[in-house]
Amino acid sequence: MRKLILLGFICFLGLRTFAQEDTDTLIALQEVTKETADSIEKKHSPKTAAILSTILPGAGQIYNNSWWKVPIVYAGFAGIGYGLYFYQDYYKSFKTAYNNYRNPYLEQGLNPPADTILTVRGETGYSPVNVQQGRDFYRKYRDLCIIGLGVWYLANILDAYTEAHLFEFDVSDDLSVQWQPTFYYRQTSMATAALPSGIKFTVDF
Repeated sequence: MRKLILLGFICFLGLRTFAQEDTDTLIALQEVTKETADSIEKKHSPKTAAILSTILPGAGQIYNNSWWKVPIVYAGFAGIGYGLYFYQDYYKSFKTAYNNYRNPYLEQGLNPPADTILTVRGETGYSPVNVQQGRDFYRKYRDLCIIGLGVWYLANILDAYTEAHLFEFDVSDDLSVQWQPTFYYRQTSMATAALPSGIKFTVDF
């Protein structure tokens, strides 16, 4: 009877030990899984950088810790925006002057006289042809500024997206160059003949 009790006690201790080991293993696996999930969650996301720069230009650069790029982004928008305002203002002035000259004659079915002197933005001495050319000139560059704003906006998003891809890229300054003498051999029908010796360089990044 004592032997049976002793045997049962030993089995109980063994089962308890195995259960404790299984519990410890499960806890360790859960911790590893949690650390892996945290590392995946904290991974720098190019998609997030692109979305941020889409919503607010420069926000993706801040997300990438490239604060110095933010003034460049907004300086580009400011420069192109000023160009847009400038060309739009002059375009409207030349367009208004040209329409005021031409429309009264067209409404009567007449051809506007070509020898008329027009005034634009307080300056007199423009011919109708000059005013028409000025209108077309400023309209062209106004449109280019609009395109430039779109391109600069997309460039801001692309820059944030690309830099986020390279955010965790390890660029090491530790470059080493090793050299060692080396010999080249060729197998002939008679014997193995040695070619002239040389030097082999190895570059490690």
